[in-house]
Amino acid sequence: MSFNSYVSDSNRPPKTLDKMKLQRFMLSLPSFDNQRLIFHAARQTLRKAEMARVAVREWLNQHDCELEEWKTKKASELGISISRLEQKLLATAQHQSITNKENDNPNSEEDS
Repeated sequence: MSFNSYVSDSNRPPKTLDKMKLQRFMLSLPSFDNQRLIFHAARQTLRKAEMARVAVREWLNQHDCELEEWKTKKASELGISISRLEQKLLATAQHQSITNKENDNPNSEEDS
């Protein structure tokens, strides 16, 4: 027998073909469920992130005057311009974000 005859489904009885198709379908269900769960989790995460963004934006709009006063006062205390203070705040936030990601990564200890 040739290799193709072993691979081909055409020589098999119909019951065996149906059984094989059912087995393939049953094997694909867990994969489909995992993909569906991952999709829904990602969608929920995006929805929550958007809700948080809207809430933060509203809060910032409501407290804009207070934030500007704080920045002016802090920049004057440090003897720097407001734009320089904003640059420092942004750099500190980025550094803190990177540090938090490294601390949250369980593989970071193995890598170092």
